[in-house]
Order: sequence, then C-alpha cells, then structure tokens
Amino acid sequence: MRQEFARVGLAALALVLTVGGTEARELRIHTWASYLAPELVSKFERETGVSVRIDTVTNYVDMLTPLETGHSGYDITFPADYHIKDLAARGLLEKIAADSLANFWHVEQNWRSRAFDPRNEYSVPHVWGTTGFVVDTALYKGDINTLRLLFDPPTDLKGRISLMDAGYDMVQMALVFLGQPRCSVQPDTLAKAEALLLPMLQRYAVPTIDGIVEAMVDTNNVLVVAWNGDALKARLKRPTLRYAYPREGNLVWSDVMSVPKGAPNKADALRFLSFMMKPENAAAESNYNGYANMIRGSEAHMDKVLVTAPEIITPISSSSSFYSYCENSSERLQEVFWKGLKKKAGKP
Repeated sequence: MRQEFARVGLAALALVLTVGGTEARELRIHTWASYLAPELVSKFERETGVSVRIDTVTNYVDMLTPLETGHSGYDITFPADYHIKDLAARGLLEKIAADSLANFWHVEQNWRSRAFDPRNEYSVPHVWGTTGFVVDTALYKGDINTLRLLFDPPTDLKGRISLMDAGYDMVQMALVFLGQPRCSVQPDTLAKAEALLLPMLQRYAVPTIDGIVEAMVDTNNVLVVAWNGDALKARLKRPTLRYAYPREGNLVWSDVMSVPKGAPNKADALRFLSFMMKPENAAAESNYNGYANMIRGSEAHMDKVLVTAPEIITPISSSSSFYSYCENSSERLQEVFWKGLKKKAGKP
C-alpha cells in the first residue's frame, strides 16, 4: 500500500512538472520595486509557459549584492548602466550577444554599443530617466530651476524638504552645485560634498525609494528629490507639483537588463530580453513605471499622459548629459560614500 502510494505521488509530481511533454520552467527576476509591469509578466508567462518569480529591491547596494556572489540564482537583473563594465570585468555576467536577439533591431541607435558595453555583449537597454526634484508651486512661487533651491533653500523651505536615498544621485547633484566634476572621488572633492550633504542628512527626511512617491504627495513636503518617473506618478496625485530642470545641470541615467553569471535558466532569460524589446511591451513597461524607453515604435502604444509629460520630455534648454557615464567607476564609490554619510547622520 505504501509503495503504491509512493508510485502515485511520483506520477502526480511528474505531471505537475511536465507541461505538454516538457519540464515546467521558472524564470527568476531581480528588479526594482514598482518597476516591472505585472501585465507584462503575465503576458510572458502565457506566451511561453514559463513561470516568473520576482524579488525586488529599493537601492543599488541590494541590487548588486546577490550578483557579487557569482551564484545569485537569478536569471535576469536590472542594474544601472555604469555597473556593467565592472560586473563584466569581474566575470559576474553572462555573455548574451544582445545584438543577435530577435528584437534588438528595435533599439534606438543612440542607445546601442555604449562605452560600458561597446559590443552589446552583456546588456540590453531598458529605460532612461533624470534625477531632479519636485516643488509644490502652490506653496513656493519662486524660480524652481536651480540647484540652489535644494542646497541653499530659503528659510521657509528648510523644514519641508525630503532627500532621496540614492547615493550617487545625491552626491553628483551636490558636486554639480559646488562646481566640481561630477565623476570625482578625490578626497578634497568629497570633503566639500560632505560639508554640504551631512547637515542636510541630519536635518531632512530620507524616504526609501519605494516610499518616495508618498513623500512627494505628502503636503508637509514642498521640495522632494526624485527620479522623473516617480515625479510623474506623484503629480497625477498632487497636480501642483512641478519637476525642476536646474540650469546648473541635472543627471541622466539609464537602467539595463542583464543575465547574472550562472543563471539557472539562461535560455528563457534571453527570450525575456527579446520579449521586452518589442515596441508594445516596452510601451507597457513605460506606461507602468513612468520612464522613457529606448525602443523605436513604442510611442504608438504609450499612454498620452506619458508622451506629453513634462517630467519625461526634457526641455531643449536643459543641460542634461545624455548617453554618458563615469568611466572611473566613481558612481559605485559615491554610493559607498553616501552610505557612510548616512551612518554619520544617524540615518538607517
């Protein structure tokens, strides 16, 4: 009786693990909170028969930590562009030959073969955005397009500001304001940044990335540092918010998709990467997370609010620097520096 039960159990297990004569497969994705559109995940599962498991993070340190073990167990990850060169050099990414994937030809030319991945070996472009801040223009009537409003605010704003827990963004914005090279990690340069940022960390709230939209919607705040996609989401809930484009310069960033070293399901990871480069899928992702993508033809499928959003449409007068990143890995060192500043300020 017990042996017969075991045989039935094994047969049932085999049935569960088999779909149409093939083993059931799982794709494990490591991504940002509130970033990957659930409808896309469901669509991929329906089209491929592959189940998708998602784990999320809210900061770059947690994004990188599993990858640095060399056996993360993940099949897809969403690092920043500037992480790629270092991760590849350390053997922590699989080669994916992105330009051989079926839908790579949809990628806009300017976003291909960038300096951190010139042969498109390790990454697929995903979304891009800017780092700035929002201001409630019903409560503050002055000029918002200057970093001085953040780093040297008028007295009536000082108690109503929230920073963003994104290390290199905050450090580089401070360096731009100070007239220093944004990619610098020289001790004297960082000392100037610390003198500016540490008192701010001691004075202001630093909500986590997944709480930044709520911070912008909170009417106790007048100015909040944010990424532009989150700023768009917040404005739809608090219409008097405006996203600033500081004349001193604001930061442009891009995220990519990659396959970690030793990915258990590389074959389906490559299918997912190609799937995400279809224009209608790239549009669905942008409609969900509020960021611009790099896929030609996606605009035909995007929500009108996104296509015309001032947070997304960078003005011609903006001094944003597109397609660039720091080639000395300073972003990662600036993240470590920011973490140290937070500890000094008694922030978690």
